[in-house]
This record gives sequence, C-alpha cells and structure tokens, in this order.
Amino acid sequence: MNHFSTFILLLLCVCTTMAIFSAPVKAQTGTGEYSLGNELLREGKFEEAYEIFERMRIENPRSFAVYDRAVTALVNLKRYDEAISITKERLDRQGSDINTRVKLGEIYDITGERDQALQTWHEILKQHPENAHAYRRVAETMNQRRLFREAIDIYEMARSELGDPNLFTFEIANNYLAVADFEPAMEEYLGIISRDNRRTSLIQRQLLNYDEQRLYDTAILLTEERLDTHRPGSDTDVAYRDFLIWLNMERGLYRRALAAARTLERYTNNEHHAVFRIGRDLRSRNEFELAEQAFTYYLELETHPLQARSYEELSRCYQDWAGYLVDRNLDFDGAADSLYYKAFHTIEQLTNRYPRYDRLMQTLVIQSELALDHLKDPDRAEIYKKKMEQIALDESQQALVQYVDGRIQLFRGDFTMARVSFNRSNRIAGSNAIADKSRYYLGLGDFYNSDFTYARLQLRSLERQNHSWYANNALQLRYMIQQGQDEESDNAGIKRYAQARYFYDTGRYAEATDLLTPVLDEPVATPLHNESILLLTRTLRRIHPGLAFQVVDRHTSRPSVQQAAGERLLWERARLAEVVFIMQQRDTEKNRSADGLVPAGLLDHPLADVESLIGNEVPGQVLPSADGVTRYYEELLLNYPDGYYSDIARNRIRELERLGREI
Repeated sequence: MNHFSTFILLLLCVCTTMAIFSAPVKAQTGTGEYSLGNELLREGKFEEAYEIFERMRIENPRSFAVYDRAVTALVNLKRYDEAISITKERLDRQGSDINTRVKLGEIYDITGERDQALQTWHEILKQHPENAHAYRRVAETMNQRRLFREAIDIYEMARSELGDPNLFTFEIANNYLAVADFEPAMEEYLGIISRDNRRTSLIQRQLLNYDEQRLYDTAILLTEERLDTHRPGSDTDVAYRDFLIWLNMERGLYRRALAAARTLERYTNNEHHAVFRIGRDLRSRNEFELAEQAFTYYLELETHPLQARSYEELSRCYQDWAGYLVDRNLDFDGAADSLYYKAFHTIEQLTNRYPRYDRLMQTLVIQSELALDHLKDPDRAEIYKKKMEQIALDESQQALVQYVDGRIQLFRGDFTMARVSFNRSNRIAGSNAIADKSRYYLGLGDFYNSDFTYARLQLRSLERQNHSWYANNALQLRYMIQQGQDEESDNAGIKRYAQARYFYDTGRYAEATDLLTPVLDEPVATPLHNESILLLTRTLRRIHPGLAFQVVDRHTSRPSVQQAAGERLLWERARLAEVVFIMQQRDTEKNRSADGLVPAGLLDHPLADVESLIGNEVPGQVLPSADGVTRYYEELLLNYPDGYYSDIARNRIRELERLGREI
C-alpha cells in the first residue's frame, strides 16, 4: 500500500470517528435546547421559547414534538396566523399526518372559528373512515376544548363506521356525565358491567367525582330495571346487585343497601359475603345499628365460614359504638357501658363456641382489655391470660401473653411485676403494634408509681414511632410530667394526679374524687390544676352527672378561674350541661339519688350542693335548660372561636336548636 492510500485510509478513520462522537453531541445539544424551551414555556417566557423551538423546527421539520411546542408558544403569544401558517406548511409536506390536522382544528377553535375547526376535524375522519385512532384523537381534542356533545357524536360515528356498538363505551359515558345527562351515561356504564364486571371499580371511581344526588337516583333506578331482565344469581345479575349495593351506600340509603346485600346473599347461597362487607362499611360510617344487623345475619345462620369472624366484628362494632357515644356526648343512661358489656359477651361467645378460631389469641387479648378497661375485673382477665398461655405457639404470641400479664399486674398495683412483663413483651415483639402498647403501658406504670424519670424515658422512645396510635397518648403524658416537674420541686401536684389517674383507670372513682377535691380550693397557678379539674370532672360524671355539672359550673364561675379555665374545661362543662339537660327530658335524672354516691370529700364542699340533688325533685336552678346549654357552647366559642372544639360546638348548638323545636 502506497503513502497516498495510507493517508486516505487514515483520513476515513478520523472522519468516521468524528462522526461517531459528534452525533451524540448534536443530539445532546438538541435535547438540552428542547428542555430549555419547555422550561421557558412553563415560566411564561413564550417569545424566548418560540425562538428556540422555531430554530429547532427548521432544523428538524419532521419532528411533531418540536412543531407542537412552537405552535404552543405562538398561540400563547396570540400570533394565531403564524401558528396556522406553519401548520399548513407542515401539512403541505405531510398531508396525511392526523396529529397535525387535529392541531389545526384546535388552533381554529382557539381563535373562535368553531365552524372551521369542526370542518377540519371532520375532514380527518373522511380521509380515515376506518382508523379508530383518528376518531379517538379528534374526540379527545374536542373533550379538551369542552365540546363534550360533539365528542359524543364522533364516538358514535366511530361505532357506526367501524361496526362495533361497544366501541368507546367508557368515553361516551364520561362525556354524558360531563354534560349532566345521567341516563344515557348510566346506560353505557351498565353495559360495561354486563360485559366485564372487573371494570365496576373504575366506574365507581368515576361516579365518586360527582356529588350529585340525581345521578345516584338515576343509577339506582336503571340498575333495578336491568335486574328484572336477568336470571337471579347469574353472573350479570350478581354484578348488578353488587353495584346496586354500592350505589345505595353512596346515596346514604343504608337500609336499602343492607336489604340488597341480604338478597344477593340469598341468590348466591351465602357465598358472596356481601352482608359482611357492607357490615364493615356501615361500621366505618357510624351506622352501628345496621352494622349490628349485618353481622348478626351470619350468627343466625346454622353454619357459615364467616360466623366466627362475625362475632369478632360485632364485638368491635359495639366498642366503636360506645366510643362514638362518649365522644359525641350521647352517653345517656349508661349506654356506652351497656355496649361495652355487649362487646365483652360477644367476644366471649366467640371463644367459647370456636375454641380453635384462627384469631383466638387476638380475641383473648380483646377480652382481657375489655375486662380491665370497662368491666374493671382483673380476675376475668387472668382467666383469659391462662387460656392464652395454653395456646401460645411462637414468640409473637408469647409477646401478647406478657403484654396481658403486664396489664393485669398494672391494674392490681404491682408495678414491679408489671414492668418485668412489659419489658419481656417489648423485647420479644421487637417493633410492632404490641411493642408500642407495651412501651406505653410501661411508661404509664412508672407514671402511676411516681417514677417520672423512667416514665419520660419510656414515653420519649414511643413518641418517635409517629405511625403508632399510642404515640399521641405518650406525648400528652410526657408533657404532663414535664409540666408538673418543672413548676414544683417536690412534685406534690403530679404525684397526686398520678395516683388519682390510677384510681380512675381502675374504677375506684370515689377514691379518685376524694384525692382531687382539694384542687377546687387551690390557686389556678397550681401545677396541673386544669388537668386535675378535668380528671375530677370525668370521675364525677361516672358517679353522678348532675353533681359533676354542678361542681364544674360553679368552679368555672370563680373569678380566678374564669380567665384561665381553658378550652377543654369549658368544653367539658358544656358537654355535662347537655348530658344533664337531655337526661331531664328523659325523666331519668330525677329518679336518681345522689345519697350514698357522693364521695366523702364533697359532702360538705360549697361547690357541691348535695341536698339539691337528693330526692325525686330536682330544682330548676341546679340543672341547665336548653337555652342554658346553648349559652355554655356559645361561651366556649366566644373565648375560642377557632379552637379545637369550635366546629363541634357549632354543630351541637344547631342540634340543640332542632331538639328545642321538636320539644
């Protein structure tokens, strides 16, 4: 090979190498410019963005993305003629490009030339009568321009031209919804369900976007009509009935929903579990009476795979129900206690009837907690703990046993043994819900025992578990300890509170009251004064609501307290006033005697007029009227218009006004 040939070969290699390395650089530069142009569009710098995209468009005339960005910039600059011009220029080169012609119609519509836009879009469909993509692109663009009726016509045209009556069903239904034409929308949706019930959840999500009563009424009516045309128990019939249950629930027709679920169970030989599912949904919506009926349905059957689980769910229903009544100040005549007893006996029926229930350990824990927290019966809890010891198979179940043992020891006041059990439970469980429970009660036990340093350490570690239900309780308790210790060196106030809290939690209400009564005579600045008054109020409510209201009302009327009562105390006063008022209306309070119930420390206290609460006649000035209850809530709102309880207080005022009209 001569020198010239060698030179040519080397030159070719160099050129090839340069081409290889220069192509990515050029592409990278183009990508960088495109990103920069998009960023300028987002920032509203349309002129600068257009300059970039126009230069790129000239360099890359076949790129639709670059063309589209350039047109977007022009439209935002209101330079419509230029946008139309470069669009037509592109169509001259690529006349069959559907996307570009769709864009031309969109520009016409933006400029107000609606007829020209429609004509442009229809020309596309004439050129591509069998192209489903063309119909979809045109209709989607119409949707973006809020031309919902016109889009429906395009989808219908596609059905006719392509010979498929089920084409674009979901899109047509959505467009009918957008123009509030509910009947044809639901007809389309129901057609989808009949062909593929797996898409029901997608339809439900779409309907949830419309808080429109008429929509659900129309859907219920049409679904019920369709049920008449299908054999009961067929796949389509079951799908429609399931959908009907959901519609009734969303419409708030809970009784009809439960009835529909029962019918579905009957047609599917109790294999669809619709009643169970709706029972859990009803419980989450605080429809406890209906949830009770739902779970009881399975208990009344001779056999059913969900019978054992229904006992557990029914017990949870009673517990949630009781908590709901207490939280909303509706706990009259011991209703909450009665529900807790029902919860306890229901779970007891479960463990007795199904000794091999696969969730037996969890149910025994529930029984133990109910026995301690509401029945105040540690001996019963001991029985359940022994059952747990007999069936515990692994470490996770041993952690539950140790947790329950710790709770029992804590209730009985053996704080040392409680600490041992909770530490064992915590060590075995590692990091889960039962570990969080054990940590909390470990800290609470130290608190009861006035070992505040250890209590704070335990509670601080739990606070870091921000996913834990007990973290908030731990935070409140640790704040209380800090407040009590920081303000008084001998810790007398917090020690008294801790002991009273132990008495309250273990059902020794008279002892808790006697311990807390001196707080009524102490300065407001005393450490934990408000917390102690709140605990005294809750304790007295367990003994006698009328006495509790009388004490807290007179206490908050003291000049030194009025300015520093705090939102929570004013809220408790208003709640107690309402409780006592409604009990008066039910003729229950006057039949209750305070004699023998009042703790010794309150018998001669000036804030407790015990004489007025003994006997069948209750003086009007002692207990509140409807207007008086309203005034208590109004006083709360006056002092804390944007407080934690403000919205609830306003709702209670409206409810009392309604109740007053009925009375």
